[in-house]
Amino acid sequence: MKKPTLLCLLTLLVSFCYAQNREGRPPQKELKILPGIEYTVKKYREAPDPRAGQLGIAQPKSIKGDLPIVICIHGGGWSKGDKDQMAWMAMRYAKRGYIGVTLSYRLTGEAPMPACIQDVREAIRYIKEIASSIQGDPDRIALLGYSAGAHLALLTALTPTDTTFKTEANAQHNASVACAVAIAAPTDLMMMHNSKNRFKLIDKDVSEKVAFLSKISPVSHVHKEQVPIFMLHGDADTLVPAFNYENFERQCAQMGVKNFKLHIDPGGGHMFFFKKGREMQSKVDRFLSDNL
Repeated sequence: MKKPTLLCLLTLLVSFCYAQNREGRPPQKELKILPGIEYTVKKYREAPDPRAGQLGIAQPKSIKGDLPIVICIHGGGWSKGDKDQMAWMAMRYAKRGYIGVTLSYRLTGEAPMPACIQDVREAIRYIKEIASSIQGDPDRIALLGYSAGAHLALLTALTPTDTTFKTEANAQHNASVACAVAIAAPTDLMMMHNSKNRFKLIDKDVSEKVAFLSKISPVSHVHKEQVPIFMLHGDADTLVPAFNYENFERQCAQMGVKNFKLHIDPGGGHMFFFKKGREMQSKVDRFLSDNL
């Protein structure tokens, strides 16, 4: 087990460093497929760059019954990255008896917000449509996102039937999921925009654009009947500061949410989850086992 773990960490760190230094989608790379796993790439939507509408599916070669599905969503400030960054995570969950999925979405340089939000929802509906063919259970889907991907996972999990960002593809399905894992998640985009580390999601402080930031902030959609959510965050994260988990936790308490779980990593920065991979992954594994 040690070699795959080290390989996965190295793969992710290389991808992260690339994303930190360049805008857009990194060059496609050849993936190392873990033994006992089948990995296929499917197109869930049309896109000028075909890779922007792709997802990768990792399945155990031997499957008995329909398996729960874990959909992994990459980070990169909504403007960088690709599904390949989380392929190792999808394969890891396939090794553990899940259907692992990693998806690409349109980056902000390819299409402005809310395209990436629409894409994640469309990908979930596509997965539900093909679930029987991949031996996945459409009623047992978890979203797992890191950074910008965690924002997309949270927003989708909290508002699965919201028609604001719905497209027509596979409209017979909704984007509901059973639970969500959010690692280093931006939850309060209004506060992020007003902070010194302001994200470039809007170019001017005009009223309709500021209202849009509130609309796409997960903290604005906390409600008592939400699905179980596990949030992990480092308290020394300077890229996505602590107020993101603090505000979300406070809102959950005010709304009487009982199924929200928060792990705060003391001294942890934005990459804490991957630097403490085995310890953090075991926490997520327990949460998924309890909720899928």
